[in-house]
Amino acid sequence: MKAVSVHKLGLDTPMVVEDLSAPQAGPGQVVVRVRAAGVNPLEISIRSGNHPRSKMMQLPMVCGTDVSGEVEAVGEGVDAIKAGDRVWGRSLTGGYAEKGVLSAAATGILPDSLTFEEGACLPIPLLTAWNALVIKGEAGLGETVLVQGGAGGVGHLAIQLARHMGCRVLATVSSEEKADFCREAGAEEVINYRESNVPERVKEVTAGRGADVVVETAASDNLAGDLELLALNGRIVIVGGGTGKGSEVTISLRPAMSRDARMMGISSANMAPNIPKALLHLRPLLERGDIHPHIGRELPLDEANDSHELVLSGKFLGKVVLNV
Repeated sequence: MKAVSVHKLGLDTPMVVEDLSAPQAGPGQVVVRVRAAGVNPLEISIRSGNHPRSKMMQLPMVCGTDVSGEVEAVGEGVDAIKAGDRVWGRSLTGGYAEKGVLSAAATGILPDSLTFEEGACLPIPLLTAWNALVIKGEAGLGETVLVQGGAGGVGHLAIQLARHMGCRVLATVSSEEKADFCREAGAEEVINYRESNVPERVKEVTAGRGADVVVETAASDNLAGDLELLALNGRIVIVGGGTGKGSEVTISLRPAMSRDARMMGISSANMAPNIPKALLHLRPLLERGDIHPHIGRELPLDEANDSHELVLSGKFLGKVVLNV
């Protein structure tokens, strides 16, 4: 099978397109003929060598995780999924490849209304948004949710999910094009962080109360300001430091203490126990179109290196996807 592998850590070393042996399904697993793969900041960070998981990677490794395609075979003990099913999920053997092995318990059925390319937008972004809003942020009916970086893969889906949960949704962006994109997704108020003071604007549009939940995709830049704009008993859920950014942040404890704030981080590596519950919750939303992913750019698998450059540039809306 064709696959894209990382042979040496560091973004200055290109990934390699090569032919590898196809993986086999073990107990509780399925083999998927991958039709599309989502490109995430996570795998770029791991490839760079700057992510905590970078040191744990055994090279060479197939890059990526998020895939969508058709089930070719199922392993022992798999009953809920069968050969021929259209699915989406996280490949255990790498995402940038023609075939991948997925855990059956963490594999979602792809509605006929969604393309494989749209399905590849879902695994990390949608499960992260769900984990941030439902499990960690505990966003409630009528609460105000601020999505930092609303035009990205996680942010765009978080806006839609928060609206479905009955929340008032605010979002931050860097351009008017991205602002329109977030409004179409359901954001009531969109703030251009290059033109406005975000904490001041959030306070203004909430009559001084602040946001109950912040879904933070760029904590390296925003965390100190997030503490200033929180409502009493507010929650900050950190889902990312920011593409290409470091992990060290200096904050003042005073705003956190005065607001009885909670600050939580989440990692896709720790989501496995909650994925089956998330899939049950999300499947009808996807089938009804309550949540719909957006593809910013599609590239062929052979151009995986270019896809990483594109994600690092931020010059797209929604998700970047590889056609496999």
